[in-house]
Amino acid sequence: MSTFAEQHESEEEELQVEVEEDRVARWRFDQFRALGFDNDDSFLLALSPVDLQSARTLIAEGCSVRLALRILL
Repeated sequence: MSTFAEQHESEEEELQVEVEEDRVARWRFDQFRALGFDNDDSFLLALSPVDLQSARTLIAEGCSVRLALRILL
């Protein structure tokens, strides 16, 4: 049986993880937007396991955003 303090500490840790996950998702969204993806596609990519560096490479090599999206997903 856990104590109130242990339960509270566990809830705080879960909240910290959620906050960090949100920060990473927002940062990834911003990175995909900067590459030229629209809001909807950036949101989808940010929450996916797509490798951001792969997206950067495709765009840098001249791949269109539309084609890059198809390749990445």
